[in-house]
Amino acid sequence: MKRVAIAFVLLAVVLSVPAHAALDEEQFELFGAGEVEQAVPDTAKEILDDASVEDALEPDGFFSRLWQAILDKLGELWSEAAAGAVKLLAVAALVSACGAFATETTQRYVTLAGCLAVAAIAFGEAGEWINAGAETMESMNEFSRALLPCLTATAAAGGMTASAAARYAATSLFMDVFITLSKSLLLPLAYALLAVKTAACALGNSALDGAGKLIKWACGVLTTAIMTAFTLYLSLSGAVTGAADAVTSKAAKTAISAALPVVGGIISDAAGTLVAGAGLLRGAVGAFGAVVVAAICLGPFLALGLRYLLYKLAAALAGCFADKDLSGLIGDVGSVFALVLGVTGACAAMLFISIISAVKAVSG
Repeated sequence: MKRVAIAFVLLAVVLSVPAHAALDEEQFELFGAGEVEQAVPDTAKEILDDASVEDALEPDGFFSRLWQAILDKLGELWSEAAAGAVKLLAVAALVSACGAFATETTQRYVTLAGCLAVAAIAFGEAGEWINAGAETMESMNEFSRALLPCLTATAAAGGMTASAAARYAATSLFMDVFITLSKSLLLPLAYALLAVKTAACALGNSALDGAGKLIKWACGVLTTAIMTAFTLYLSLSGAVTGAADAVTSKAAKTAISAALPVVGGIISDAAGTLVAGAGLLRGAVGAFGAVVVAAICLGPFLALGLRYLLYKLAAALAGCFADKDLSGLIGDVGSVFALVLGVTGACAAMLFISIISAVKAVSG
């Protein structure tokens, strides 16, 4: 009878536990999830409306906010990007009209004036969004300093001590290297590309045009090399440390159960509960972090992408009536925005890959 009473008490305790998943408050503070929420940049807070890590357990709200933000941003940024493209088309039309009345001697000066006018418009637009790309990368870097330690701690609590540490070290190292390289070389090369393409158009110099192609090639190769090295290192270190973590975890469980035949099983079950809680928190923080990174990148990505597409369209339209060199310069301005978008996107991809690998990692 006593055993039956105890069984009913235990059953009542089990049934009193809420059926839905919830984050453990102690683990929430212990692993630094609160610091992740505090590290969200203001631009992302405006889009996500002060969402929290716990909201990531029901991600539908996140996606609806992001989609609404995309629609709102498109409405805001479309007119600005279109205005820049229209200005370039107007310059091309004006140069074409002046060229119809110019002599063979003055035609070169008309083209030169058109190239300088396009450059004046382009440098203002490019300067604004090159700086925006640099600020976006810096915002992601600042946010990652709170996000990655939290993911690392929760992964380590789940038995992935070695792999979590290796992943954190790799992401921190490669992000620092890439952002430093971007600020000191890749983004300044965007200015150099615009200047070289302007000079090539104004002077009709094919050597300068080749220098512009070399700049684009160098930026692409450097970005690809860093991303390839990062993913390769992450894959290889994950394979090695993941196997080590699995062996260590199984050995620890076996040792506890062997040393303490009865109590050891209880300890092992309790540890499993803690690991499950840490895994739930890791998934929530990972989802929250990924959405925040997307919100950080939303504005610059849309602005750069719109300018690339509209400037390429303007170049195609200008090619119907304007000088070939001038229409080519307008298209090259679009390539500058594509370069900045590629560099910024690579930094975001690096952080996304790290988040996904941390969330999907499973202890053996």
